[in-house]
Amino acid sequence: MTAGGYRKQDPGKQRFLKKFTAALFAAAAVTAAGIFPAAAETAGQEETAGMQAASEAETGGQQIKSAMDVICAPSGIAAAEDGSFFVTDTYNKVIWKVTDGVSVVYAGARSAEDLYGEPVGGYNDSSLDQAYFKEPWAIAPFLNGYAVSDSANNVVRLITDQSARTATGKPEAGFVNGRGIAASFDRPTGLATDGEGNLYIADTNNSCIRKVTTNGDVSTYAGGLSEPTGLCWQNGSLYVAESGANRILKITGGAAEIVAGSGQEGNQDGEAAQASFSSPQGVAVSSDGIIYVSDTGNGAVRKIQDGAVTTMIASSPQNMESYPIAPAGLLIRDGQLLVCDNFSKKVFVLER
Repeated sequence: MTAGGYRKQDPGKQRFLKKFTAALFAAAAVTAAGIFPAAAETAGQEETAGMQAASEAETGGQQIKSAMDVICAPSGIAAAEDGSFFVTDTYNKVIWKVTDGVSVVYAGARSAEDLYGEPVGGYNDSSLDQAYFKEPWAIAPFLNGYAVSDSANNVVRLITDQSARTATGKPEAGFVNGRGIAASFDRPTGLATDGEGNLYIADTNNSCIRKVTTNGDVSTYAGGLSEPTGLCWQNGSLYVAESGANRILKITGGAAEIVAGSGQEGNQDGEAAQASFSSPQGVAVSSDGIIYVSDTGNGAVRKIQDGAVTTMIASSPQNMESYPIAPAGLLIRDGQLLVCDNFSKKVFVLER
């Protein structure tokens, strides 16, 4: 048990790769009217906990500048306007805001627990401190707040300064385009926003990318993929970590090209077309076109530059305490790369 009753995840109870699993949770009451009109119609909880920076001796003093313990299972990450950042917590079912080394629960009520003492989560739209999430996966700016993919609830929520409400989707898995809560998804994960404010959603189990306009209209942006997960919009293109196909895609104007990955599962650096990955779940792209990948199955962070793939950092049985084990969400900020590691309960900071 940690500050405010929030628990640290027990690695012994979690699969090494928590990839697209669905637990059996007790359902909470559903209250979701949605934030968009139908097509026919025209401050967080004060639960805090410190963050610890790993010393150079712990990390080898090479790539990792610090490893911050946010007492959660970090999955997604996004920068806030005030210089802090948000982290989604798939274990405690909340969204944290991290400012100057202090973590505060920004959205999400404390969940009931199952027989094993693990949070079960739920689903309802309410004020920030009363809303329930079941598996908040990714977070990205959208409209007047931040979109959060609540994967196990098959919806995308919008959190603002006042509330957490359903932007699109419904608890029942499906594949329907429409406006707002008339649309349906099947395990939405990665999120990205383009320069016009449109939101892109990795609809993982439907093997496609969905697009949500600023008025809530949902359409299919790209299909025929294999478990797309991580997303990043940069320089007019959408980058996709295609987890099921072990490759990285770039989609421009609806046309997709393979940036890296042979399609075979493996762990090989070198020429982009011949390199191999294992279930990549996160991607970030710098303004100068350098691509960073959370190679989740390999416990590594990879870099794609000038047509070649290299490994920036990788875990091993000898360094599991100080290096990412199952990296997921990525964020580039101030010349650094922030890496969420769902397994080790840390956000690592790498020098680019």
